[in-house]
Amino acid sequence: MIFKKQSVRLLLPAVLLCAAANASTIFNFDGDNLGTSTTFTDTVNGLSATFSSSADPGGFVVYPTMFETLTGNVLGDPGPAFMDNLSLDVSFSQDLAAVTLDFATSDFTTPSPFTITAFENSVYVGAATSSGEFLPGFEFPEGEISFAGGPFNQLVISSTAMDFAVDNINVATAAPEPGTFALFGACLILTGIPAIRRRKAARG
Repeated sequence: MIFKKQSVRLLLPAVLLCAAANASTIFNFDGDNLGTSTTFTDTVNGLSATFSSSADPGGFVVYPTMFETLTGNVLGDPGPAFMDNLSLDVSFSQDLAAVTLDFATSDFTTPSPFTITAFENSVYVGAATSSGEFLPGFEFPEGEISFAGGPFNQLVISSTAMDFAVDNINVATAAPEPGTFALFGACLILTGIPAIRRRKAARG
């Protein structure tokens, strides 16, 4: 199929707008100062996430990575409170439909189970459990875990390991925001213009 140059000029912005409308939001702690400890809130793309634990102030802390798949800064325990065996609570300012994150656990032999449990206003929604694996040249097991379902606006992140770290918390919102609707509408309009012009030409 051959496209006219004018059609291509119209379709290219539409493709870019659609891509922006479907972009996910990632919390990676790289914008946080080293030593930042819970409780604190990060905001990315208009979505806020508040990180806390039962040992606050200082249950978890932002520190530079010592891992392979967790890059830049990570969030882990123990923090300044020097407490182990903690769960990390993450509350979001908007309902979510899915989450994926990278994790590492403080194990030297068998990797411990790692769990994310989702809630909607404190009502249980569902959970997922996984275990990491030891990567060549690195001391602790690392892994990735995902949960989809909901909607949910709170996560409780836990492990049977004494301590753990998380990074790259990639979330998808449960419903498009008004800005996303506007982008999607622009996608439809731009992609529909060539077809409308072809119909008018055929009638004329």
